[in-house]
Amino acid sequence: MTIIDDASFETTVLALVADAASSRARKLAITREMRLQRDLGIDSIGLLGLIVRFEDAFGVDLSAVDLGAYAGNIRTVGDAIHYGREIVRDAAVRPRP
Repeated sequence: MTIIDDASFETTVLALVADAASSRARKLAITREMRLQRDLGIDSIGLLGLIVRFEDAFGVDLSAVDLGAYAGNIRTVGDAIHYGREIVRDAAVRPRP
């Protein structure tokens, strides 16, 4: 796993969220309070795609992580940052298959 400080982690997740957002929402300044679906047009499939992008962004293997357990809690950009950090930590402590 790539070691990353909190500010860099947040910046990376914000960039991933911006990439996953609808083309209309990409023009907005994304804040932690924004709702993924309502404000940014990221549906449940888009959310799972966003989470899967954590593999490349943070150098982890998510195959052993129960992403569904996290995905249901992620409703805002702030949630994506908070739970994203937990997902990456969870993946980092699990052995690769």
